[in-house]
Amino acid sequence: MGFPTASAEVPDSTAPPFGALLAHIAAAGLVAGALSGTWSLLITERAIEPALAIEEARSATGGGDAEEMFSRTTQVLGGLLGAVLAGLVLSLVVAVVFAGIRHRLPARTDFGRMVLLGAIGFVVLGLLPALKIPANPPAVGEPGTVGTRTAIYGAVLASGVVVALLVSASVSVLRSRGVGIPMTTIAAVMVGAVLVALILVLFPHSPDTIPADVPAAVVWDFRLASLGQLAVMWATLGLVGGALVERLTRRSAPAAG
Repeated sequence: MGFPTASAEVPDSTAPPFGALLAHIAAAGLVAGALSGTWSLLITERAIEPALAIEEARSATGGGDAEEMFSRTTQVLGGLLGAVLAGLVLSLVVAVVFAGIRHRLPARTDFGRMVLLGAIGFVVLGLLPALKIPANPPAVGEPGTVGTRTAIYGAVLASGVVVALLVSASVSVLRSRGVGIPMTTIAAVMVGAVLVALILVLFPHSPDTIPADVPAAVVWDFRLASLGQLAVMWATLGLVGGALVERLTRRSAPAAG
């Protein structure tokens, strides 16, 4: 009797029902959104306050914008609710992706697969755009450049997804040809690094410049806080989602067997 090989048949036979998988990852998404919103309240808001003070000073001298439509309290609560909803929506997308590529993720357990998928999501959808067109606090940026910034951001996101697909395809080709895991990993890292470098070099930078009255520390504190909020979202989704899916898989295993 031969030993089972790394094919799609074994993972498919142990895959939990999609409905239960979706529910468990959605629960992880709510936790991820809540923690991300908490980070926003405790960390990101503190990084925004100096930028808001600069805007208020500009308004006092007649160089600022008109009165805001919503109060700061409403904006903060809206941001918290938005983080929770974002975590839920993101978790639904992750659940669909996980169900489709579960058998291709190079990990022995569903916990490892979810953690890996969360790490990939953070790099592609969080870190890469932050490197190319980082977030700016309220005191930085002009209304006339919103369209350009949005276009660059969307193009970088789309390119990051393409990079992930190309790296995945490279791994599949190498594994199908019997290449070992160490060499496959090295090749995948090299392919991904080259493609990411091309994105960073070829895509245009943000059209905004930092005004003279905005200290660099204010800008970078906000950028790091924003990136940290994304890291909390993806890390929680990967870790909590992985733990929940792993438990679900173990419960479903006897029924599948």
